[in-house]
Amino acid sequence: MASITTSLSRTTDGRGQSEILLRVSVARGKVYRLQSGLFVAPSRWKDGAIVVPRLETDEQRELLATRRKLEDLRAALLDAVAAAGKEGVSRELLLDTVDRFNHPERRAWDGGPAFFDALDEYIATQKVSALRRTHYGVIRRALERWEVYRGCSLSLTAFSKDDIREFERFLADEHELAADRRWRKLYAGLSVREVPGVRGRNTIIDYLVILRAFFHWARRQGMTAACPFDGYLIGSAVYGTPYYISVEELDRVRRVNLRRHPDLAAQRDIFVFQCLTGPRVSDLLAFTKDDIVGGFLTYIPGKTAESKPKTVRVPLNAAAREIVERYADLPGEQLLPFISSQNYNHAIKRIFLAARLTRPVSVLDPVTRREVKLPLNEVASSHLARRTFIGNLYKQVKDPALVSALSGHAEGSTAFARYRDIDDEMREGLVDLLEVKK
Repeated sequence: MASITTSLSRTTDGRGQSEILLRVSVARGKVYRLQSGLFVAPSRWKDGAIVVPRLETDEQRELLATRRKLEDLRAALLDAVAAAGKEGVSRELLLDTVDRFNHPERRAWDGGPAFFDALDEYIATQKVSALRRTHYGVIRRALERWEVYRGCSLSLTAFSKDDIREFERFLADEHELAADRRWRKLYAGLSVREVPGVRGRNTIIDYLVILRAFFHWARRQGMTAACPFDGYLIGSAVYGTPYYISVEELDRVRRVNLRRHPDLAAQRDIFVFQCLTGPRVSDLLAFTKDDIVGGFLTYIPGKTAESKPKTVRVPLNAAAREIVERYADLPGEQLLPFISSQNYNHAIKRIFLAARLTRPVSVLDPVTRREVKLPLNEVASSHLARRTFIGNLYKQVKDPALVSALSGHAEGSTAFARYRDIDDEMREGLVDLLEVKK
């Protein structure tokens, strides 16, 4: 059962009062510290409770009202936890509960839905991948922080082009706010990884595209009469020249001696398997023994499972079958000894260094949007395996439809173009077609 304890902030406001802080304990590893929005003088606080004087005064009445509010807030939080269940509780849910309690006026706009209520409904009704839904949550939290920063509640019906420009600037500059002591309350409780860093232009464009889709949806639902993005130029994402490793380089990865590092050797096998089958890392980590059917890797890509479900069947070549057989006795249903995607990416960089795959490659700097040269081992990641699968196949067959059938891209996908590398050999082959055969 969840429990809530209280404490008092060490700092005071202009009235000499301190904010009551809440510690919501849901389960082991799920403990949340929140600001209540309720204040009391330190002299009227003892052992986690408000001390109310016996003498009937204005101060007594104010303290009694604050105590009742604190009790009601506790009850609201406990009700929210009970409704969501242990697995469904998140920091965002609790923050939203506190916000609803302290600012009920923000949840009604002239009889229409409040901004975040509408946004929550949009997120809940979209058929998107789990990764895309995570992105929605990131954008929602950025909008919440921007609302606090601007000091004015967001309105679904009054959102303007100026607001878009202001939010765009906020996204570009938020890393500076995160480092500013004056705004540290915005980022209280966030882990180091959750604190916003410098955002590249492509990331900001992705955020704005999602926000635009939300406003188009809200207009179709009759929640707002206009979309502020009409006529607003977001721009296009820019991607660098795709790079991948050759079949020969992949063979070097396969054969590099890692006997002294068995854990690294296992991740090398997973990387090679990914290069030979081409799944996204989110699908790769979810594979089980049941996904191997009749010598084929068979799965529905998670990215399109909700919107455009499509079964992908990739035949396993001898090297891929050898890797699967090597881990056939692995306990449980896991196909391979997967670890977290972050640790997997770190292992790939170490493997590339051991294989001496350090040639320079051109990558796009996400902030400057200019290409820079970096060693291959420093930029190697799980997505390089997917590019290797797609790039090498495309180089052989030069048929996007055929390759996309194995990669899981939707037919005609614009994203597929980012994986193709028209190299010199392919260019020469095309020009040769113009030569008269004798």
